[in-house]
Amino acid sequence: MVNRVLDPEFCQLPCRVLMDKTVPTVDIYQNLVEVVNAVRENYHGDIIALENGNPIGSFNMFDVLKWLAESDLPREEIKVENMICTPVITVKTDNTIEEAFDIMAKFNINSLAVTEGGKLKGYITEKGVKDWMSMYPHYLRYVQASKQSKCSELIEELFGSGSPSI
Repeated sequence: MVNRVLDPEFCQLPCRVLMDKTVPTVDIYQNLVEVVNAVRENYHGDIIALENGNPIGSFNMFDVLKWLAESDLPREEIKVENMICTPVITVKTDNTIEEAFDIMAKFNINSLAVTEGGKLKGYITEKGVKDWMSMYPHYLRYVQASKQSKCSELIEELFGSGSPSI
């Protein structure tokens, strides 16, 4: 049996190489109207809440809609600090892609905030990695079936089995 796996070189790339530097962020003291305006053009799925430039929490547009539907407060009075529902799970810019995949698997998530010195530098997602590999397919290779690494397991999940469609 032949499996498609990632070249080990790819798994050792630092997160800073593949991270998306355009992360939708808002300050925890902003209100709901400011949030919607801030993320309208740059929305990835999660919105990172910052306090003094440090990521402290995240939420998504579903959370925003929930607050709109359930709150009796005017939109201008609903603050980000009240909407944060998830702590930010981070990886450092120097962590490898494989380490990032391991963290995502551990917490059953598909994205991570990338930090350096506690400051947000970017965002890495499974979809972003898949898109990147579509542009650079030489990182995929075929090998005889053996124990797969987390990187290889993710590739199997992202692309399925069989011939690559890239």
